[in-house]
Amino acid sequence: MPDMTEKRQNTAKSATALLLMVLMTSVWAGLPVPAQMQADFNQSIINKENNETIRYEGHFALKVPGMAKWVYTRPLSKTICLDNDRAWVIEPELEQATLYRLNRAIPLVAILKKAKRIAPGRYEAKYEGVDYDITVDDKGRPLTLSYRDELGNRVLMRFSNLNTAPFDPALLKCDIPDGFDIIDGRL
Repeated sequence: MPDMTEKRQNTAKSATALLLMVLMTSVWAGLPVPAQMQADFNQSIINKENNETIRYEGHFALKVPGMAKWVYTRPLSKTICLDNDRAWVIEPELEQATLYRLNRAIPLVAILKKAKRIAPGRYEAKYEGVDYDITVDDKGRPLTLSYRDELGNRVLMRFSNLNTAPFDPALLKCDIPDGFDIIDGRL
């Protein structure tokens, strides 16, 4: 069973991941992309203080404008389900599910209104001192997203195996296992 320090670290990582998931869903809503898509992802977070890198892998599915499911598979299992103005972060190792309200996250609509194409396949946005860099392929599909988080860590997300074919909406269903602790993080 993880100790309290590990739980806090995992919760902090979940919050960072949640903000990134919200950012990606909102960014794609403003780019010329299909109404739904799936892809594999690799996420790297480089710590500002010690330059250590944490790497994550997984798969996501999203349906624009406001539904997405991110399933982290490495180095730990975690699922993040977005449904318009709320998100569930389900962490099997902690046997807990946390509900978040998304309007407490970064004001992404304002960020997107400031996004500008700076080169073929590259977009940039600056909001409240944070620079966001997005690269897309020749069809406008996202390849990477990078930025510095609120702690000064560098975050890079890469996408592969992008599929824009329609999928069963049940894929976005978020199941919380019986017996998991439910935490309300909307406060």
